[in-house]
Amino acid sequence: MYKRWYDVQGNQLNLTGYIISNCSLEDAMNKGVEGTGLAFIAFTEAMTLFPASPFWSALFFLMLLNLGLSTMFGTMEGILTPLSDTFSSLRNHKLLFTVCSCVLACVTGLLFTQRCGNYFVVMFDDYSATLPLIIVVVFQTISVAWVYGADRFLQDIRQMLGRPVCVLYKFLWKYVCLFAMLTLLAASLLNMCFKRPQYVSWNREMASEVKLMYPDWALAMLSLLIIIAVLPVPLGYAHSVLRQRSSQSALSAEAGYAPCSTTDTDSAPLNTQLNAELNPASSPLAEEGYRLLPQTGEEEGEESTRV
Repeated sequence: MYKRWYDVQGNQLNLTGYIISNCSLEDAMNKGVEGTGLAFIAFTEAMTLFPASPFWSALFFLMLLNLGLSTMFGTMEGILTPLSDTFSSLRNHKLLFTVCSCVLACVTGLLFTQRCGNYFVVMFDDYSATLPLIIVVVFQTISVAWVYGADRFLQDIRQMLGRPVCVLYKFLWKYVCLFAMLTLLAASLLNMCFKRPQYVSWNREMASEVKLMYPDWALAMLSLLIIIAVLPVPLGYAHSVLRQRSSQSALSAEAGYAPCSTTDTDSAPLNTQLNAELNPASSPLAEEGYRLLPQTGEEEGEESTRV
């Protein structure tokens, strides 16, 4: 009815300060089929058209609850397991560490349940999962293809599979994938530098969506999200290097090794043996009251062999 009225009279009205536009449920549904609107708008509207719609609606939202729980199980294990394997103190108090992590995640998640929570969801989704992921993949490609070595990695895969692997993967890892990731990273950084990030907001006065610039505190939060997401890579490298150096120093201390100087002179000169053979009385042994005996062992051995 509203559409019919708008087509006949509404589009001809000219009211100062008011914008009258056509309101179509079909267009609104088409705009809401992405992101959170897919689950809470499109599917919810579809459930009302089913027979016994309350039953199917309960099953649908129960499915969403189980889907969220299963996703969080995998996410938390992906965070807790590497930290527990790396730090022994966290591994010894695993239950307390798990409870504290879950409580911290729950408190952080309350931010997304506010009236402005959808804006933070979009912010986290756009800037904490895309650009940091590209940076991590670049580090991973460099470490596997260049630091560890693509040839060694291919040899490991060949041993695990028990069959030869195409050599083309070596060139893809070392050159093609790395160049593509670096190009994508440079394009994303340039886009963020030359174009201020924007978000979509709902304007009640205009009754439409508008694009607005992120404020300065939001840009600081975006930068902090990117840094926090990338920070485990250099921190993990620094921790590995320090741990390796400390283990080497501990092994050296247990072995009792001490650095020696190449400039130390030998306390016994090289000509001591020669002087002792030429003049036995001048040798250090003679000064201490010892006398050198002739080497008769070889002669006695020769006589015994002759007999």
